Amino acid sequence: ERSTAADVRALAAQARPIGFLVDEGLREAHLAARDFCGVPAVRIDPSRTPRTDGVSAVICDNAAVARAAFEELSAGLPSCYAAVTYRLPRIWARERVAAFRTICRAAGARCIVFPERPGEESNERAARLARWTAALPQHCAVFAVNDYTAWETWRALRSQARHVPKSATVIGADGFDLAPDGDISRLSSVRLDFERMGFLAAKSLAELATHRKPGRRPAVVALGPLLVIRRESTRGRGRRDERILDAVAMIRAEACQGLTAAALAARFRCSRNLFERRFREAMGHSVLDEIIHIRLEQVCEMLRLSRATIAQIAERCGFGTERDLRKIFTSRLKTSPRLWRRENSL
Repeated sequence: ERSTAADVRALAAQARPIGFLVDEGLREAHLAARDFCGVPAVRIDPSRTPRTDGVSAVICDNAAVARAAFEELSAGLPSCYAAVTYRLPRIWARERVAAFRTICRAAGARCIVFPERPGEESNERAARLARWTAALPQHCAVFAVNDYTAWETWRALRSQARHVPKSATVIGADGFDLAPDGDISRLSSVRLDFERMGFLAAKSLAELATHRKPGRRPAVVALGPLLVIRRESTRGRGRRDERILDAVAMIRAEACQGLTAAALAARFRCSRNLFERRFREAMGHSVLDEIIHIRLEQVCEMLRLSRATIAQIAERCGFGTERDLRKIFTSRLKTSPRLWRRENSL
């Protein structure tokens, strides 16, 4: 983050690298194509729009992040929407807020935006955020541009005796657990595919370094989010039917143990059709969709962290067979479990 253009030029001259892999996600200073002194370069750049300056990039599709957040929040039929930007002036944060406002406008919904104040001290921001959250309408749905901002918003709401998720729902983005306390484990998040972003950038750089072609146009690849991690902060939705919220908790606890929609309906002494209708009205999607979503979250964790075979993971996560898992995984995540593991495993 602290490397200047002069540092990069000096490194190119002294070390003679075969390529530069540049993470500009937190940078405000932009490195131009000439700063790489003719050495192939690829930017890992979740904060910027594509640039036609001769440098390839793998970027985050911030509009897709905003869309995923809106879809998760809108399932709760909120009274209105709100957006909170990052504490520091960052292009990716502004893009997410702008996209979220556009999506709300297209849906005919109101969106309240927390005003950005560059250079503001953290205690001043906390006080201002507390006042702002206190004035939000009841049942407002809040999109915080990243997980740290979601944590700030959660604390601000709580300081004003606003209960999350009953009084307001909150979702962040990134899918990291980087907050100073345990509250982050309660916050829903749009999980970004940073691992795949890095893999694609490294692959692109290797191709550029191996097959140098004069006049070759820079390639810009935009990646959308991986999935939505559904947690407590988006549970208070729809009709806020306590039975449905209990059902959601059961799904999150037992989805990978073979739980079915019929078995769940039976626990509530309700016909499956009636239960399915009430669940969809409250959550905005079907019981099966919620079960599959939770199973896929666990599949991704096992693919990333364990050495279990795809067949073993399918069985442990409630899919039964590798074929069933592969079909659903490919349909939802647009890649195969095997390829996803190769690009994301630690």
